[in-house]
Amino acid sequence: MDTLGTTKPSKKAEQRISARERMAAERQRRAAAEKRRRGLIVGGAVVAVLAIAATVGIVVGNSSGGGTDDVRGRPVTPPPGAAGPGQTVIPDGKADAPAVLTVYEDFRCPFCDRVEKTLGPTIRQLADAGRFRVEYHIASFLDDRLGGNGSRRAANAAACAQQAGKFRDYHEVLFANQPDEDDDAFGKRSRLLDLAGKVDGLRTPAFEACVNDSTFAPWVKAVEADFEAKDIGGTPTVLLDGRPVTVLDRSGDAVSPDAFRAQVDQALGT
Repeated sequence: MDTLGTTKPSKKAEQRISARERMAAERQRRAAAEKRRRGLIVGGAVVAVLAIAATVGIVVGNSSGGGTDDVRGRPVTPPPGAAGPGQTVIPDGKADAPAVLTVYEDFRCPFCDRVEKTLGPTIRQLADAGRFRVEYHIASFLDDRLGGNGSRRAANAAACAQQAGKFRDYHEVLFANQPDEDDDAFGKRSRLLDLAGKVDGLRTPAFEACVNDSTFAPWVKAVEADFEAKDIGGTPTVLLDGRPVTVLDRSGDAVSPDAFRAQVDQALGT
């Protein structure tokens, strides 16, 4: 009898107790493992469901209207007034102008934005004066380089604006509100529709349907294919009657309106 008044078990009894304890411990270990296994299965199922829901949410959120960017099997329908071979050009200015200013640009291109903000008013002024007609080639290559759909969807929205007779104003608004190059804000149709509200009379049910349905997506793809086939190399690229016009200086800033006018005067002999 020990000092606490308890009976010390025999060696065999100790062995039996030890075996029972080991068995109980093993049962507890297996039960805990099974509980963890079930928890992982349930947790994994929840994560999978949440991932699917998030994916669906992203798709729906980006579509903003249920439209599709898939052009397979869809005919290429140019917007009204589109010109040039394959009707890949959106013209601006007088049809009988003596010269053509060709502009290759991408709505996500930050250098195009610099040119538009600095030289856009001068270009439009000269076009209105009949010095030249502007022919816009709306490329969309930056989506493939940066990811997203902003270039393509903005180009489609611009074509929708052309259909509504508001291309020039919407073109100006898009560049005035251009997001950072790596920000695919133009990939959200809701954003493109909000910006249309800045152009008087543009945001109509017809325009909204055109944007949400990506009506001109096949045409946008055709314009990009034409851009790539010409091996332009980058945007902005500006030509006056086929001859290069300098619109960016060596630092990447837009040249001044006076410098641009001087090039036009020299090229046109005035």
